[in-house]
Amino acid sequence: MRIEVINEKRLNHVHYCRVHKENQQLSGSFWVPSKSKSKNKKMFSIELNDRNFLVCDPEHIFKQKISGNKPSECILNLMNILIQEDMEFLQKLEMKLERIEDQLMSHTGSHYESQIFEMRKTISAFDSYYDQMIEVVQNLQEFYNDTHFETLEKRLTRLSNVTDRLAEYSIQLREMHQTQVEMRQNQIMQFLTIVTTIFMPLTLITGWYGMNFKAMPELDSSYGYFIVIGVCILIVILEVIYFKKKKWF
Repeated sequence: MRIEVINEKRLNHVHYCRVHKENQQLSGSFWVPSKSKSKNKKMFSIELNDRNFLVCDPEHIFKQKISGNKPSECILNLMNILIQEDMEFLQKLEMKLERIEDQLMSHTGSHYESQIFEMRKTISAFDSYYDQMIEVVQNLQEFYNDTHFETLEKRLTRLSNVTDRLAEYSIQLREMHQTQVEMRQNQIMQFLTIVTTIFMPLTLITGWYGMNFKAMPELDSSYGYFIVIGVCILIVILEVIYFKKKKWF
């Protein structure tokens, strides 16, 4: 079996993993989500027959040698190379989500929304990728009738299940963050409401005595000012005691 990997050709507009077989010639195009911070997906294509296996890899995805004595072995080896480090990568994503959860629980860190959004984008990309790869493997099983593809499908299904679980985890973290934001907003509104309630009777008193009618006896009293001040202080103290008993703050 002659296996050749070339890097000259540049692939464009590959948005889906697919294979098709015509006569004895198998062709396919693939996109692979990036595991690095660049976030750029990588693409490659294949052409396979009974004698030759050509891999067009302009992104240098395959660092190790692709081997096989027959077509089904070659494509199996290639696809195993693609996913051999994926479980470790998904575990790292889970650890990142756990760190975000710890930060949310301890109220440390910042920019939670952007972090969770980026994580969800990555998880969604890998979830779509695994679903497409499962479909590809099912087609290859029909083409070559090799039971090894069933084992590969099970591996991809496990990876897809992990991404589903991580997606659910990220949704829970987003909801937790949103709940914390709403709780802080409620606390602020509660504080402002209490302050407004405390000063409302004081505003009434100042407005009442601000009318300056000549018949108001308190205006002519020598102790009127001090009496009003004392009444205001007493009202504030009584309101604070009441709010404390109600555990409003």
